[in-house]
Amino acid sequence: MAILGLTVVLMSALLVQAMAEDFEIAHNQFLIYNKVYHKSRLRQYGGGWRDWGTYDFEVADNQLWLFDPHPSKKGCYYISNEVYPKHRFAMSRKNGLITYKGPYFDDQLWKLVPSGNDDGFYYIYSCYYTKKRFVKGGAGNKQVGSFDGKQYDDQLWRLVPRFQADIYTDDIFHFDNRQGSTPITRTISVTTGIVTTESSSFKSTTTFKTSMEASLGGSKASAEFSQQLETSLSSSTTSSWSKTEEIVFTIPPKKNFKVMQHKVNFEGVIPSDSCTMMTSIKIFESDTATD
Repeated sequence: MAILGLTVVLMSALLVQAMAEDFEIAHNQFLIYNKVYHKSRLRQYGGGWRDWGTYDFEVADNQLWLFDPHPSKKGCYYISNEVYPKHRFAMSRKNGLITYKGPYFDDQLWKLVPSGNDDGFYYIYSCYYTKKRFVKGGAGNKQVGSFDGKQYDDQLWRLVPRFQADIYTDDIFHFDNRQGSTPITRTISVTTGIVTTESSSFKSTTTFKTSMEASLGGSKASAEFSQQLETSLSSSTTSSWSKTEEIVFTIPPKKNFKVMQHKVNFEGVIPSDSCTMMTSIKIFESDTATD
């Protein structure tokens, strides 16, 4: 039975390995919260060297920070903003902690050092000026800079990934024809691709995609999910990220028939980012009862 190029396979357990709780850093985006001023998140609000600070209220895309790994300096990242992607945090000997959009230099590289308390907080150290690290010296939005003295909690930061991924298998159609002696046809609606929870526009589909991939485990994500992301996000408009088809299925006699689909709910820290990805369907036939 050939149905739109789908493959009929024997019934087996369709299991998806959940990703570890640890998140991917490379190519991922984060909200970055201070430990002492726990509502304060790093944000950038302009194109100047010092047009950045923290903010305590509504979450917005200018508070998303991309960690772009250096190709050879392991554990060191360029940190850039979603709205101002050419600007990277830099540790200037003369001007202190700034954002900079000129040529790439090593003073723009940063590493995450765990607090040592297994609490999910990190120091953000310069890879070039190795004693310098981020600090929030007070409650004010502009009271952020660098420090190289004794370690205190106001130098600790918590990274919240742009997406949390919930992977599951959906039984989208099931018909038990084991008692039947003739084939039965049924038509069902099948959607594949990415469906957003609300009409959205994104500054960059590239960072949207890489953050979604990172939430799935980055390089460890299954080929099925990576390929679906690549296919869906190749279009510039969200309305083209998915397609819905009416498919006619023929259920053979003496068979228990299922149509199943892997799905991923991506919950975004920015609610309008949230979406669901649906991969290609799989058909299972069995001679026995199934759950």
